[in-house]
Amino acid sequence: HECIPMASSISTGNYRVGHACNEHIPNHLTTRMTTMKLSRFSILYILLFGGTNAFASPRKRWNRVLFSTTVAAEDAVSYSSSSAAQAIGEKCDAGGTILVETAMIKKQNFPISPENLIAKAKYALTKDSGVLEPSLWADDFEFCAPYVGPLSKEKFLDAAEGFGIYDSFPDFDNRYFGFTVDPLEPGRVWFFVRLKATNTGGLFGKAANNKTVELPPQVYSFKFNEQGLVRELTVGYSIDRRQGDTDGVGGMFGLFYGVGQGLPFPEAKPHKLSFQYSLINKIGALVTKLSKKKK
Repeated sequence: HECIPMASSISTGNYRVGHACNEHIPNHLTTRMTTMKLSRFSILYILLFGGTNAFASPRKRWNRVLFSTTVAAEDAVSYSSSSAAQAIGEKCDAGGTILVETAMIKKQNFPISPENLIAKAKYALTKDSGVLEPSLWADDFEFCAPYVGPLSKEKFLDAAEGFGIYDSFPDFDNRYFGFTVDPLEPGRVWFFVRLKATNTGGLFGKAANNKTVELPPQVYSFKFNEQGLVRELTVGYSIDRRQGDTDGVGGMFGLFYGVGQGLPFPEAKPHKLSFQYSLINKIGALVTKLSKKKK
């Protein structure tokens, strides 16, 4: 395996968020803030008393204005988007654009080809994402999971080496597939993971229960910097809570939960709907049902 030098970098803007007291806000801004508050109450009112059907008609009219024509795939067009990159692709009748990935990646002018980026990602995985070969990581490397991190290179390495997860699950198997290069973010490689493991080595001081667990499909990624080193590693983002044995819990939290030794905090357990959201759903469904009866 040979690293390929990179000649360009990605810069990100820094944003500062602050707050101001009401006495320092001009009258016209105070009016605008009041309007925004009223808008929020209006949205809540629609959800409570109009159900989701309240949005249907305006959206259809809006879609007819925005997407009155269908662009053929071979006649891909470019248009301005909110991201730094300019999207190239086939405009859907409603809801988005089917990107022409090869064209967009080419426009990035990134010095590492998609094929080599994917090869680098796969090589890093053969080295346990770099744990077995930390030289693959950049000095400013970060690890980030849904509830863990960002962790620096040193902190992540300490955590990985002290975990002993492969002793508890000797057949631990992250089954990787579906590698793709991001057409909007240069240097990013995304891929899927389906983890399967059996607790035959004990866990948290308890004897092995020989239970096999399969996690839901998850999305992982590597972000490579201009030297071809791993700048970011993201893991554990579940994409279908209906699959697997953990009710949607991913990463190590899901592994522990799946073998019956879940950790004692909400982030390590299946997500539960809040009382407020459940109430709004029930009221919305009731209002929709009553509206249909009237018709």
